[in-house]
Amino acid sequence: MSDKHLTVTEVAELLGVLERHVRWMAEHGVLPHPIMIDGEPHFLEEPILRLREEQDDAVPSAGVYLSTGKDTSYFKVVKASYMVMHKNWPFAAFTLWDGSLHIRPWLTHVVDDLPDHECILLSCEDENVLEVHVEDLPKPSSIVWGYCWVGQYDLESTATASNVSH
Repeated sequence: MSDKHLTVTEVAELLGVLERHVRWMAEHGVLPHPIMIDGEPHFLEEPILRLREEQDDAVPSAGVYLSTGKDTSYFKVVKASYMVMHKNWPFAAFTLWDGSLHIRPWLTHVVDDLPDHECILLSCEDENVLEVHVEDLPKPSSIVWGYCWVGQYDLESTATASNVSH
């Protein structure tokens, strides 16, 4: 067993997340509690490497880089796990690396409104995804009912999920 410790920056690089997400993961029990070394949080290396292996087994390491001028953004690709029908429209139910379940319009590509997460690219190319009722799923962390056309949401078909934090 290794006694090597990693900084927040090193953990973020290993897991492919932002440093603030490392802190969030530690606060919410996804990562082990850090120890303080010279006033800075550090994590044991072995549990982090084990988590990375689990992530690599569970989710394909796919993503896309988008560049605009001087800025370059990386979006992880997340596949829809289920299709949920709402008002005769399909919605994608997907799980992020922290196990949280989210529901977004099936035609959504870039998802940038996830609470406490970086932007992702939602892949809904596989239409053979199992269709389920929202009641059959565990409680989602966030839901957005509604589609966006030409930069405007159709508020007629947008509903707020009162039992879901967003």
